[in-house]
Amino acid sequence: MKLEEVTMEIRPRTDWEAVDSGLAMARRDFWRCWALWWLAVLPVFLLIYPLRDWPMWWVAILLWAKWAGCRMVLYQLSRRLFGENPSWKSLWRELPRAWVRRFFYRMIWARVSPWKPISAAVEDLEGLRGDKFSRRMGMINRKGEGVAILLTLLSALGVCWLAFAIFMIGLLLFPESVQTRWSESFDPERMFDSNGYLWLMIACVTAASSLIDVFFTGAGFGLYINSRTWIEGWDVELAFKRMANRLLGQASLWCGMLLLLFSPWSHAAEEELDPTPRESIEEVKRHEDFMVHKEKYREPKTVKPRSSPSISAAPGIAQFLTGIGYLLLGVFLLALMAGIVWLISRAKFLQSNANLSLKTVEKARVVMGMEVTAASLPKNLLDHARQLWSAGECLQAMSLLYRGSLAWWIDSARVSIQESDTEGDCLRRVAELRHPHGSYFHDLTQAWLLGAYAKQLPPQESWELLCQRWPFQERRQA
Repeated sequence: MKLEEVTMEIRPRTDWEAVDSGLAMARRDFWRCWALWWLAVLPVFLLIYPLRDWPMWWVAILLWAKWAGCRMVLYQLSRRLFGENPSWKSLWRELPRAWVRRFFYRMIWARVSPWKPISAAVEDLEGLRGDKFSRRMGMINRKGEGVAILLTLLSALGVCWLAFAIFMIGLLLFPESVQTRWSESFDPERMFDSNGYLWLMIACVTAASSLIDVFFTGAGFGLYINSRTWIEGWDVELAFKRMANRLLGQASLWCGMLLLLFSPWSHAAEEELDPTPRESIEEVKRHEDFMVHKEKYREPKTVKPRSSPSISAAPGIAQFLTGIGYLLLGVFLLALMAGIVWLISRAKFLQSNANLSLKTVEKARVVMGMEVTAASLPKNLLDHARQLWSAGECLQAMSLLYRGSLAWWIDSARVSIQESDTEGDCLRRVAELRHPHGSYFHDLTQAWLLGAYAKQLPPQESWELLCQRWPFQERRQA
């Protein structure tokens, strides 16, 4: 361990500053640390593959053994701190040791230890065991023990929160029909009997653990480095080493100068060239700085200011006039501010009236890339859609019905559908109108979404029912 090669400023820090420095180290090598975590955890999936029918045992073993990934992250951060970026060959050699080193102590006995962020660094980096390990932990824990316990708690809460967030985002990205089917089948009492929910939760927990563990390990390593800095005075040692390097660099120069000064030839030359004291004094006195210069200045006469007899005689009148002046100034400023406010409000009023007078409502012509103009729709829309369905062009038939319904909502029902709206936006705008045809438009939109995006066309019976229930008889006018 060479302190002069560290890639971070070594100085005594507070506990939370140490945590922040550890997080900075984790951010610097995030992708490498994240890959090492997965490299250590992936063998777990192979070993517990026979337990694929028992998802709860799967997640329990995975959470219990994921500490091997934290060990690989700690190995990368510790080497990187002292200027060494370990090669993948050395990382592969370290991987088996991350699993088997003190397996029963670290993976079973000390797995739930609240001091894991610091104790893991003492155990893996210093290689201490038994009484030496206990005494060393007593010294290291003097600085940052409370923050280490809080980090352990926050990491567990962070995994739960992030896994829940990923779970909810995954559900929101599902199509609405799939969301409805999942919500209808969701039962809190029988939730753990459904393998679909359990495997989705396992995937979310695994992803959350891979992200949280990288920063959790980095924060604990920052606390460990800060504690050793306080105890062992790393900053002082580094300062002395830098001073010694500077002195060693200048030692040869000083030795050469001393040899030159004390050599006999230099003394002989000085004796031959040194002038006498009188000559030296005369030479100094002839310098320009020692010449005497005289300058004359005329001092101006001071004139005493005359006092105003009116003000001095009547100080009360002066104060009264000053107060009147301040009052008039205040009235003027208030009137000026009121005028500015009135002008601003007047301008906004005129602008709003102008916008209202000039505002024109333009009907949407293209919605989601589909034309809904009069020229793009046939006269007998329903008959034309049935002909397309019979000819095998089912998606075009669904598109024609959906375009015709959008045209009716825009022209006849005056729904403010914009050209940038999606299917969900159109559904929401129609639902706000509370029109009797809204239920049909909802069913038509769901059938269109499944056909257009999921390639699941409705059966013949559903298509006939949609055609029979078609309520939009008016043809869109230009």
